[in-house]
Amino acid sequence: MIENNEIKYKVGLLTFEQFQGKGINWAGSSRIRGRWLVKYWDDAEIFNMGSKYDVVIYQKAYWIDHAKKFTGIKILDLCDPDWMYWQYRVVEMINEVDAVTTSTEALANAIREFTDKPVVCIPDRLDLMFYKERKFHKGPAKWVVWYGYSSNFELLKPVLFFLKKFNLNLIVIADRGFSLPSSVANSIELRNIPWSIDTVNRDILEGDIVVNPFSSAGKWKYKSNNKTITAWALGMPVAHDVEDLEKFIDEEERKKEVKERLQEVQEKYDVRLSVVAYKELIEEIAKKKNLTI
Repeated sequence: MIENNEIKYKVGLLTFEQFQGKGINWAGSSRIRGRWLVKYWDDAEIFNMGSKYDVVIYQKAYWIDHAKKFTGIKILDLCDPDWMYWQYRVVEMINEVDAVTTSTEALANAIREFTDKPVVCIPDRLDLMFYKERKFHKGPAKWVVWYGYSSNFELLKPVLFFLKKFNLNLIVIADRGFSLPSSVANSIELRNIPWSIDTVNRDILEGDIVVNPFSSAGKWKYKSNNKTITAWALGMPVAHDVEDLEKFIDEEERKKEVKERLQEVQEKYDVRLSVVAYKELIEEIAKKKNLTI
């Protein structure tokens, strides 16, 4: 169907949580790269078995049998280095689709080693309506927040020495509790809070600074900045290194950082920009395949 000079393709987005049979409170990637997309994409919906689609986006979903039979446009969306775990299944799925999208350029570059098919980076972006709260910063920072999957606790451990050095306490928001090593246990107050989609924004705002250390080792070099932009959207400064951490103890430095980053989020990280990017990619694939509706 053509409307306002734009071809309308019916899109089914098969999410990782559907493929794994998990609940909606489990996979952040399916919220960011699935449900938030279809919210602002009139012609897209979360995949329904039996529905007819012009396009299927497999969001970390390796349903190879379906991809082999489906004759429309097929896109595999990746936000993790899944070849480390799924091995040949990743290559097999890529062979069945028309294009691959990724959450980072590092991931896109790695996938390009596997295929000559189009590989496009569409960054993680946010439903800004989900981030209405804002942090009011006052006085020297006292609490640092880390949040994420407990499998990433290794990135938090090197930060602890500096929390002790700067007299900062720690809030951890995760799927299980974090334990302080004995070397800092008497110097840092720790609060463990269970992660929940209903409370995570409120819990992040209990702190003054978010810590999100970068790493170029293993799987971490492919990770997106979604934790960082989440914090920015809530008016929280993010310390990626020790220099940031020390600087953001100061109230005025936090306020200055927040003002700059809120503008950046609004300009670059609105999920509706991802909808536009997907539509453009679908049009390119349709032209190459000489598809018409």
